[in-house]
Amino acid sequence: MNHLDNAFLLVGFLEIAMVIFMQWEVYIINIIKTFSISSYLIAILFLVVGFINHENFILILAALTALTRGWFIPFYLRKILRIDKWRARETSPLVGISSSILISLLITVVGYLLYSLTLSNYIKSNLGSIPIALMLQGMFLIISRSSTFTQLIGYLVMENAMYMFGYIFPELPFIVEAGIVLDLLGVVMISGAIIRLREDVVQSGTEDYKELKG
Repeated sequence: MNHLDNAFLLVGFLEIAMVIFMQWEVYIINIIKTFSISSYLIAILFLVVGFINHENFILILAALTALTRGWFIPFYLRKILRIDKWRARETSPLVGISSSILISLLITVVGYLLYSLTLSNYIKSNLGSIPIALMLQGMFLIISRSSTFTQLIGYLVMENAMYMFGYIFPELPFIVEAGIVLDLLGVVMISGAIIRLREDVVQSGTEDYKELKG
């Protein structure tokens, strides 16, 4: 295993650890900050890969990842959160915090076993279990929380997993990766619009307010 693979494993471990932290955290601003850090880590990984392999398109992808996922998306979500301060805390998660952490740990093991028993026979790499586990973590984050913000972060975590798959499949065309970035921007804009529209029919701070269900 080369140094880049070791770096990939380190980043993958940190990504999974940060998603588990998101399951523990109830303050939305901290979840957004954690996602921002995780996106910067992926950008740094791509930056190192681009420099070592002398691939300019990976360097461009690293810059786009840092700009859009590390800065712009978290900035946009925090801006909405500052307006809707009553959304700052998750008040009614669908799954308890302690149960969420235990399930998240179990999901990591399931992701490894799922990859080992199926895709590893075709991909021929022992690194693929990390994005699989991360994608499952993102799915669980969506279905275990009732906050629209957290559900959106869960979707973006799944997209981070797809980005990490790009390391395993370096032949993936850059236009596909760039398209993912544009799709993400569209998702965030639409989600922001939905949040603002829903606010028009719900009084701020009401206890019986129910977020989108996963």
